[in-house]
Amino acid sequence: MRRFLFSLLRALVLLPSLALVLLVRALKWLVAPFALLLQMLLGVPLVLLRLRQPLRPRFAPIQEADLPDAAWIALTDAVEALAADDFVHYGDFRCDSLIQNAVLWLRLLGQPKQGIGAIAAHVEFSSGHRPAQTFIEFATEFHDGRVLTTNNLNLPYSLPAPDYLARLQLKDVWDPRALQTLHRDLVAALGQPVNVAKVEQAARDPAGLLADSYGREIQALIARGWLRPDPAAGMARLNLWGALVGVWRQAWPLAGLHLRAADRRARRLLAEHGLDATAFVGGAPGIEVTCQPLPAPVAIETVRAGYEQILPLARRTAPHAVLEAVVVELDQDRAGTLLRPEFRYTFRGCADHPPRRIRRLYSFDIVLDLEAGELAVTAMEREFEQADDEAEWLELTAHSPLVPLTLGPWLYDLDRVLPVALATLEAQAGTDHAALDSASLYGNEDGAPYWQVVAWNGEDDPPLHVMVDARSGAVLPDH
Repeated sequence: MRRFLFSLLRALVLLPSLALVLLVRALKWLVAPFALLLQMLLGVPLVLLRLRQPLRPRFAPIQEADLPDAAWIALTDAVEALAADDFVHYGDFRCDSLIQNAVLWLRLLGQPKQGIGAIAAHVEFSSGHRPAQTFIEFATEFHDGRVLTTNNLNLPYSLPAPDYLARLQLKDVWDPRALQTLHRDLVAALGQPVNVAKVEQAARDPAGLLADSYGREIQALIARGWLRPDPAAGMARLNLWGALVGVWRQAWPLAGLHLRAADRRARRLLAEHGLDATAFVGGAPGIEVTCQPLPAPVAIETVRAGYEQILPLARRTAPHAVLEAVVVELDQDRAGTLLRPEFRYTFRGCADHPPRRIRRLYSFDIVLDLEAGELAVTAMEREFEQADDEAEWLELTAHSPLVPLTLGPWLYDLDRVLPVALATLEAQAGTDHAALDSASLYGNEDGAPYWQVVAWNGEDDPPLHVMVDARSGAVLPDH
């Protein structure tokens, strides 16, 4: 009866919101046909008259200092995310002729051993009503000339991809390393010989590689009849059919439908080769961008023992990050023996850039899964702060936001702290059936480490917890 009343109350509370959502959607689809017709009537002539694409665009090399702040943050984050996978930075470029009324900032990267090229891009529109776009694209060319690209562009393409190009567009895979993992694994699943010449060209002539790749696509679209070349002007323009298709794909509300359809096609292709794109969507702690077996099948009973196993992987992922917290999942087998199936180590890093007065923060987890015998690195959560003037910058950088967690020989580790915590929790519950759920090691504002141990006394009872000083093993008061 209690559950029924709760469900009824929840339905009554949500009913107005649901009705409003349905009303908005109904109005949207009533207005959509007229809005679409107007966009076609205005957009097609405008595209035919004004839109031009260069046959061979110019990518102007620039220095890192020439990048605007937003582009610098986006491209720097991409480089750092891919550094652990041995991607090399080949250069930064600006192009004003590819996207109408917009500036394209590019950073060219490459993984020479695997023949994977990457372009991290930031697009800034001159009109204020369109937000900036940041995306990354990975490309691999095979020996037969075909090209596979994987990107997370959040805009639909105006024209279909040429025959030689297989384009996967995964708008929700926001992390560069996660997207690279999908691309790399798909290339491996296809089993086709890879042509590394393009990545080798990137080291010699990065601007030429960008121009060649774009020029090949333009020529393929001309051959398919989507574009009409104007060699004297060095440009190409859309023909009538190309203009109709382009405006149709970009118009509201069809643009969102085309984008979601491209995402579904990419996911189906990945699924056909045993790859699950869903595992790379969502919050950073739930996305595992790389996974490797444990170096050796060792018994790990303490946080310090697990830290020795994951430290090399942490240093490879982000050399300057510091350990911030550890969460240990606890369980029991049928015999009542306490198990530690998972250790999750959280690392955090900070990078200051005084010339731009920008502080970038990042964090990631390394998960030690004892049941699977694996180590996994999660995607990075990133944020930044920017000061308006020098005084604000000095105030911002006066104190470090990092609170390193030290695992010294004095540490009350799991083997010693769990008996203390369990005895305290059973006293709180007034029973000896408290089931341990997790043990977390944190540092307070002063960096002093402490444990927080959580247990359950029953399915319907609230969880119990106790805090224990990690230096002395004393139970701390609950604030």
